[in-house]
Amino acid sequence: MKKMPKTPMAFATGVFVTVLLFLSTTLLGDSGDSLSQKLEDVLSDLDHFLYGETSVAAGPAEGTMTVDIIDVGQGESILITTAEKVVLIDAGENNKGKIVIDHLKKRGVERIDLAIGTHAHSDHIGGMDTVMSQIPVGEFWMGAMPDSLVPSTKTYLDVLEMLDVNRIPLKEPDLGTQFDLGSGGVLTVLGPAGESSNLNNCSLVCRVDFGETSFLFSGDAEKEEEQAILETKANLDVDVMTMGHHGSSTSSSKAYFQAASPDYAAISCGADNKYGHPHKETIQKLKNSDTLYRRTDINGTITFTTDGKKIDLSTER
Repeated sequence: MKKMPKTPMAFATGVFVTVLLFLSTTLLGDSGDSLSQKLEDVLSDLDHFLYGETSVAAGPAEGTMTVDIIDVGQGESILITTAEKVVLIDAGENNKGKIVIDHLKKRGVERIDLAIGTHAHSDHIGGMDTVMSQIPVGEFWMGAMPDSLVPSTKTYLDVLEMLDVNRIPLKEPDLGTQFDLGSGGVLTVLGPAGESSNLNNCSLVCRVDFGETSFLFSGDAEKEEEQAILETKANLDVDVMTMGHHGSSTSSSKAYFQAASPDYAAISCGADNKYGHPHKETIQKLKNSDTLYRRTDINGTITFTTDGKKIDLSTER
């Protein structure tokens, strides 16, 4: 399975601090204790600066992790559950909130630790206010937007209002920001990485590692944003990926898809949608690479279950 290596920056920082700690304790003796603590504090602050509020490494998996690509028609909603944490990425259109809630209840979810709205289009965040009105949410993340792209739609304002009413912290995480999923799992933010010309390219792109298995969720990021992520040298090599923008030919570019080189793929789209998703170019790409794929318009909700080593795929139909 494909694992997420330490970045060169993290490795170099670790070596530097290790040397300083060794010198402080070896050369200064007991008086080095306070210096050691100060250096550890500096490292913690540096981690925060480089990677956001947390710096977590995926460890040996404990139990299982389930990833549901929920069938919400022409939209997207993804539920990630471990024994310790629950993450919801998007919640479909405005009229799909109840479908998402019903699925969460079916999974026994009583609290969402982290909710993510990849970007401010209604087919991704439309149902989120409904979900947050009925299920407690610890914090909410969304991809950063330039001022010129911040929408004034009722859908977007409804989400902001629900965040305010329920006092849910809103965050636009930096590249490298991580969320500890517990049980050997970690979520890492890979994008948006470049200047965004449209809301699709503001999509919050996330990688999830659980034990030795890995997943990539790209929202509606298009080729422009995918190229920006590639230029960061982020590790995209994963076992499972959701095809960007509902399987549109504007996303999952050749270079991005080859960097991910997934064994499995999922496409979230509605039956007979007006956009023609998934586009034939995307399907051909999957067939040419012998990637095992499923699509919600045909297979319903798609579920990946992993123990950190192997991945099982099942579908609603």
